[in-house]
Amino acid sequence: MGADPYGRFALLFLLFAFVHSLTAADFFKRRVKKLLGVEGKSYRLAYNLLSVLSAVPFTVIWLSARRETPLLLHLEGWVALLAVLLKLAGAAIIIAGVVQTGAAEFLGLKPERKRLVTSGLYARVRHPMYLGALLFLWATPVLYALDLLLCILATLYLIFGMYVEERRLLADFGSAYESYRSRVPALIPVPRRPKS
Repeated sequence: MGADPYGRFALLFLLFAFVHSLTAADFFKRRVKKLLGVEGKSYRLAYNLLSVLSAVPFTVIWLSARRETPLLLHLEGWVALLAVLLKLAGAAIIIAGVVQTGAAEFLGLKPERKRLVTSGLYARVRHPMYLGALLFLWATPVLYALDLLLCILATLYLIFGMYVEERRLLADFGSAYESYRSRVPALIPVPRRPKS
């Protein structure tokens, strides 16, 4: 794979992030609708397919070169088991979030309904899928240097994604989202105080 996969990996990840962000932007969706007439579930399906395809190049480098980079962490025993369980919990949170908001809509198989989801996982945190993704990324019993680069870049991108999503939700739902945001934390669930 070559002596220095870091630069190529970072460049391809940033290219993925750019394509993913650009095609998610409202101005880009309006442009595609105007030029090609593609919108709604057709756009969402194409967006998802493009997201997967644009992730392939950096994923190939990561999978093929990660073990060629220095090993930074190797947990064993119950600590490794705990890391794996946290990773599985992260995956379960992502899946539950997709199911709760509508898997068919998320995948682009059904038209998206604009609605503010505030129950279930979303009653505990505003961005459960981001929380799940962060758990899935960071809870690992084995960490190579290229894994660390992936975790850092993906975390920065998720933070950027949360910021953009918060702005979009505020624009779409106004005071209803503002009220929800004041009651529910973004990522870290906190125990609710009993009502007196």
